[in-house]
Order: sequence, then structure tokens, then C-alpha cells
Amino acid sequence: MHGAMLEDFLVQEFPHIRRAALRQLMAGEGVHINGMPEARNVRLRGFDLVEVCLPEDGFASKVASGTADLPAVLTETASFLVIDKQAGLLSVPNRQGTAQSVHAMLPALRSDADLRIVHRLDRETSGCLVLGKGLLAAQHFDRMLRDGRVHKEYLALVHGSLPRESRTIELPLMPDPRRAGKTVVARGDERTASDARTDLVVAAVHGDFSLLLLRPRTGRTHQLRCHLAAIGHPIIADELYGGRPLLLSELKRGYKLRRGVRERALLERTFLHAARIGFPDLDGTDITVESPLPDDLQTALTRLERAEPVRT
Repeated sequence: MHGAMLEDFLVQEFPHIRRAALRQLMAGEGVHINGMPEARNVRLRGFDLVEVCLPEDGFASKVASGTADLPAVLTETASFLVIDKQAGLLSVPNRQGTAQSVHAMLPALRSDADLRIVHRLDRETSGCLVLGKGLLAAQHFDRMLRDGRVHKEYLALVHGSLPRESRTIELPLMPDPRRAGKTVVARGDERTASDARTDLVVAAVHGDFSLLLLRPRTGRTHQLRCHLAAIGHPIIADELYGGRPLLLSELKRGYKLRRGVRERALLERTFLHAARIGFPDLDGTDITVESPLPDDLQTALTRLERAEPVRT
């Protein structure tokens, strides 16, 4: 890293910590070079020893994702709460119980409502998440899911240029026998396979990328991610299914990095957003809720739009 600026070096070594937080560490004598505290953004030499002292356990994840904040409430009825889940937040606790989850936040959202998570979003997926108030609401939502009366819409940015036409992906899915937690397309008559259907509309094409509107007609694990990868168009930054980071060097002609700096992606999480959900309430009233595109996804999309005119 000879010749790299200290701040750039720290950003590269701690990609999940915000740059502003790293600056705070330097200002607070949390960064030492060759045993001495360094508050300035100096240029490193070849044999410098850089030591970073994080102030508390979990500091990196807290400053990166801001998971201490409760999700915003998009709408509320007597039976349901629809929240705007942040990316990086689990729907339910993981096996280790170490990561922040919506489930852990239920008492803080409504302490007297007996909130229940009635469907799930992947950790890196943002947007509309429905919570039922009590057992009757949860059972009602489950019936609506089974009857096909819950309508979901997602926005996804994928690799590749797709023709501007609607289509349906119908590929049966099953758990990957070689990798726990992953889904694959079933090739034969495997007993663990389930029918899966996704309706797809191309909203815009930006060079070698396409913005898609997705309507899942079934609710299989990782259905959208697996279906898109299966047709050769994985979601941006979805490494589990073959997606690559969105890099400015791929969009901007003549782009050059400073010496000793590795390029940081324009987007650090999967570009998948639960933009809209609709379902009948317990009293028969139709509920329709929308979630605006989060700042990180909007910024990445704006960069892409500026680099490449939209094809119509």
C-alpha cells in the first residue's frame, strides 16, 4: 500500500465501516501508525505499521448499517403493520443470534400488539414487510398467500440487456444439496422441488444493465434471485447467485484510481427492493402499500442513468 492515503487504506481494509466513522476514529486517536496516534490523512510508506482500535464490540456493523434505528412504518390498520425494512436487517434471528433482526424490534415497534412476522425478506433486500397483529391476523395473511391474493412487486437491477417485453419465468426450485441456504433450479423429478413462477417486466435498459419490475406468483426461498441467475441475468452485487459489484470504472470513460487504491463498488448490497405489496385486510378492505427506492439504490441508479442513456 505504499503511496496510498491513510483514509483510502482504512476504507479498503474496513469496507463495512462508513468513511465518516473512520475519520472519527482517526480524530479520536483510534488509528496509530508505527505506534503513534495519527489524526491526519497522511500518505503511507511501504513499511508503515497501521493499528486500528475499534471502541466497542460490534462498532463496525453499527456504524455501517445504522441498525439501531427502527424501521419506518408505511401504513397501519387494526390488524396489520407494514414497515419499510432496511437493507442489512434480518427478518428473523440467525442461528447464532448475533445479528440485528426485525423480530428483536417487535416490542419496540408496538409493545402491546403481539406483532408477528407473516412473511420474510432476505437480509439485503429492503422495502415492504408485513407484520400481523396477533394470531388471527397472521392466519388470515397466510390464507391470502395460499390463495394468491397477496400481490408483491420488486425492483431489481440486473446484469445484461433484456428486450423490452414482458415474460414469465417458470422454473421449479429446490434447496441446493451442495450449499446450505442456497436455492437451485431443479433439473429432474427431485422430491424437494417446488413449482415457482415469476412475472417480469423490463422497466429500463442502461447499456449492459436492465432495471426490472418483478411480480412473484409463488413464494419460494430466493426465488427472484435464483430465477434471474438461471436466465443469465443475475442481480447486481448478488454474489451468491453470480452477480458482480457495480463499478464506476465500468460506467465512466477514462476513469482512473488514485495510486494504491482498490476500487470500491458504487453499491455494496444486492439491488433488490420490495417496492409494493397489496392484500385484503382482515375486514375485507384492500391494503396497498409502496416503499420508495432507498438512497443507496437511487444513487447507484442515477449514476448508471448519467453514464448511459436509457434505451426505449
